[in-house]
Amino acid sequence: MLMARDIARALDPALLAADAGIVLDEWQADFVRSDAPQTAMLIPRQHGKTEAATIKALSVGTTERESLILIASPAQRLSDEFVRRSRLTYNKLENVPALVGDAARRMEFANGSRILALPGDNDGDTLRGLANVRLAIIDEASRCSDELLAAIRPMLATNPRAQLVYLSTPAGKRGAFYETWIADNPDWHKIRVELGSCNRITPEFLARERKNLGETKYRQEYLCEFLDSDEAAFATDIIDAMFTNEVQPLWI
Repeated sequence: MLMARDIARALDPALLAADAGIVLDEWQADFVRSDAPQTAMLIPRQHGKTEAATIKALSVGTTERESLILIASPAQRLSDEFVRRSRLTYNKLENVPALVGDAARRMEFANGSRILALPGDNDGDTLRGLANVRLAIIDEASRCSDELLAAIRPMLATNPRAQLVYLSTPAGKRGAFYETWIADNPDWHKIRVELGSCNRITPEFLARERKNLGETKYRQEYLCEFLDSDEAAFATDIIDAMFTNEVQPLWI
């Protein structure tokens, strides 16, 4: 019976959520089940991106032996919060590998798998040395430095099942996450969730948010629009229009 449950969870990672009493939205279940090597997710605030990611991390950690799962974010407290939420969900589960190492920034299972929270507020130099990463989740990727993302990517090189996940809301028209999202690159599996698809958020709450945040902030946080900063002297579109590839430089 236990072996059958383990096999079922391995074949359908979304079952782990059900066993923890969590009902996943359709897009969350699709993401948890996905085996795409690279996934970029553009999700409005409070629509469940972190919860989906914790289920995916726990699924890998509890069903695949000696797997290394990393979580990075713009601030250490966000990465620590991911581990805390993973622990809360883990505690609701039965018939999973025991925790043999449990701290604020890591979970280590009896099967040799680990979930580690990485510091995000640096250029990535202190993160070198980790290897054979099975799953790397970058939370609020639009606010992480390009150097941090560049430091993490090689860590997945030697794992044949490696997955890299960017979760984020927009933060201006800049950075690796923005470039990844707007690029027409079939190597990336992209998930876009529209505002209103989450019935846990009421129209009344959103109306208050729009009024209190202002139009620009609301469009960024809830409509997931890539916008120029209010402090920018010139819009990105104007700057881009100043350059062209159609004229050959005189010095070539």
